[in-house]
Amino acid sequence: MKTDSDRKRKNDSVTSTDRAEKVKRKTEMSSSSGSGDKVRASHVLIKHQGSRRKASWKDPEGHAICKRTREDAVAQLKSLREDLVSGKADFKDIASRYSDCSSAKRGGDLETAKIKSKDNQQMH
Repeated sequence: MKTDSDRKRKNDSVTSTDRAEKVKRKTEMSSSSGSGDKVRASHVLIKHQGSRRKASWKDPEGHAICKRTREDAVAQLKSLREDLVSGKADFKDIASRYSDCSSAKRGGDLETAKIKSKDNQQMH
């Protein structure tokens, strides 16, 4: 049986950011009658030299992408994540401005997908 001190210790280890992310995930997931759970996904894509397709909506010729190393792309994503977590920037604004994916026009929104299995969280 968990004591009050055990519960407090567990709660202390969860940051307010973690709580906000969990709440956001819960509100974005919804059950559909008999067809499984759905989740709404968004992302920011930063292409680089090793990307399969070296062009994007904002760099149709791929000039900047061909010069960007994988390490540069990762560093940029980490910096954008810091801005997001610290509250300096909004996800939709970041995606719209920096993502190489065409979903940038929708703030990075990839729309809704069904979760194939709750165990492995695969989407289709």
